[in-house]
Amino acid sequence: MNPGEIYAKTEEGLRELKERKRKLPITLRSLLIMVDGNRTVAQILERARALRVDVSALSALEQAGLIARRFSAPSSDEVEAAGGPRSEKEIQRFIAAQKKMSDAINAHLGFRGYVMILRLQRAENLRDLHDLLPDFAQALVKRIGMDPATSIVSDLERLIVGK
Repeated sequence: MNPGEIYAKTEEGLRELKERKRKLPITLRSLLIMVDGNRTVAQILERARALRVDVSALSALEQAGLIARRFSAPSSDEVEAAGGPRSEKEIQRFIAAQKKMSDAINAHLGFRGYVMILRLQRAENLRDLHDLLPDFAQALVKRIGMDPATSIVSDLERLIVGK
């Protein structure tokens, strides 16, 4: 596992948190709770320092099918081999997602979205947009309600993740 990778709970992982059928040790269960699809492996391990776990605990959760990689962090060798840090497809997704988020901020948040627009302008890649998404979603839900916001945020997340 690369420290820059981001993992999220799978359906099986969410089910395990509810049903507790596997009877995970408290350290692994606590670690599973910390995996949220936003924090990197390094951030999770930093927060889990008191549990005295290492990357092998996250690997065990991955092998059990409870978590899955959401965003990978390319190694410097991969970046050099690809001829640069971003593919043309990734750049197009970034531009489309950035425009869609900007349009939604302007349409629904107006002046209240000024700080969000500034953060959006500082975004340099899809991961930056992904990191901005929870705050954007929260502001949107507060302004227009859960159902309309869910549709907008879901579309954006699919575009950012590439599915």
